[in-house]
Amino acid sequence: MTEEEFLARWTSERPMYEKWGEHVATCILDDLAARVAPISTELFVKLPIKPRLKAGGSFITKAFYNTKRKIPYANPYEEITDKVGLRLVVLLPTQISKVEAALENCPVWEFSKDRDFEQEIAEKPYVFNYQSVHYIVRAKADVDLKGTIVPKGTPCEVQIRTLLQHAHSELTHDTIYKPSVEKTPEMERAVSKAMALIEATSDYFEDVARLIERLVTPSRQLSEELAYIYKERTGIFAEPTRAEAMLLEAYGSDDPTLLKHLRDFLNLKTFVPERVAERSKIKMLFRQPSILLAYKAVSESPRQAAGKWPLTPNEIAPIYADLGVAMPR
Repeated sequence: MTEEEFLARWTSERPMYEKWGEHVATCILDDLAARVAPISTELFVKLPIKPRLKAGGSFITKAFYNTKRKIPYANPYEEITDKVGLRLVVLLPTQISKVEAALENCPVWEFSKDRDFEQEIAEKPYVFNYQSVHYIVRAKADVDLKGTIVPKGTPCEVQIRTLLQHAHSELTHDTIYKPSVEKTPEMERAVSKAMALIEATSDYFEDVARLIERLVTPSRQLSEELAYIYKERTGIFAEPTRAEAMLLEAYGSDDPTLLKHLRDFLNLKTFVPERVAERSKIKMLFRQPSILLAYKAVSESPRQAAGKWPLTPNEIAPIYADLGVAMPR
């Protein structure tokens, strides 16, 4: 195949590869959503996921003038697997496994792991080098994407990194690892030092994340239990936002009888869930599970509840109105 024929084929198939990359991204994110809930994938994955396609000149250079390969490609168009690629960037190294699980769970493709930085570290613990997890996924069968047929075996490269690994790669990989750059011992040592620092920083980040998780787990569990009661009593699903954390901090507690007392309150004030459901249609605040605790607090001690309220007085006024209690002056 001549360079002209090679480029003509790529120009023709490029839109198909782009749709394949978009489909791979969607499949991974759909599976990942359940694994990271209640965190959204938009927050879990730190950079937008967009298929990256080979530019024509870059593709031809890799296929016909690749000085890094000792043995030339026999069929470069088929052998080059990163015609389209995706990059998923997360915050912490331990989060990479969730993305891997989502990728490996998709029934649409077969996959191979072409690079695993954790395995490389285990094999060469004293070497600090470029880090990333690389997969190649290939369609198991022809895939019809709204009229565009992706043939069986079509590849897509997926890279999974942390933010720090991504920063290192952006700084170094596209320059120091290219044959046009003459590497020096000073340069390579500086890159290794940077990678060592990134690994150490990642370890510190993991320690911080574990400490935070230990502290927030009780509150998260309480919020989840309140969400169950909210759905049970109102018939609608709660939609926790940052306001939930503020309400929970104001009216939650580690009292093991808290939820029992809340149920007793709701059994006595059966109209409260109805009012919450009505107000939730127009106010996001009333879709927070802990709003039920606010009603309970206002009913039990109107003045104390007002003092703990974390938002503006206007926001708590409807709760007093629903309970028929005067707002403290």
